[in-house]
Amino acid sequence: MGKIMYQLFVNGTPKAQPRPRTTKTGHVYNPHSADAWKEEIKAAFLPVLKTVIVGPVYLCVTFFLQAPKAMKLKENEKKPHDKKPDKDNLLKAVMDAMSNVGVWKDDAQVFDGRYTKWYTGGRTGAQIIVEKF
Repeated sequence: MGKIMYQLFVNGTPKAQPRPRTTKTGHVYNPHSADAWKEEIKAAFLPVLKTVIVGPVYLCVTFFLQAPKAMKLKENEKKPHDKKPDKDNLLKAVMDAMSNVGVWKDDAQVFDGRYTKWYTGGRTGAQIIVEKF
């Protein structure tokens, strides 16, 4: 395995990176619905940021999303999250934020990883582990 460079929990409500949209006049724009979440990620990395990672990266992200009230999960309970947002778009927002803050040169360096999403009765956010190979 590689060397763990970062291991942290980002508090907040995970949001998916939205797809670019087009207006009726043909103007393309990026919705800002994930901006606050991406700022939380940047704020979590800034105090611990080391040098920019060069080379292959293994990324593990575990998302914790608020369970519906009907699920009645206790604070330390979790169940698999099987609804929208999908994990690919959740992951894209995380990777974009990490690129913007300077964790790595480009998110194309992520060659492998593990990404899961859970309903939780407790704290929402994402556990992020970054390993350099």
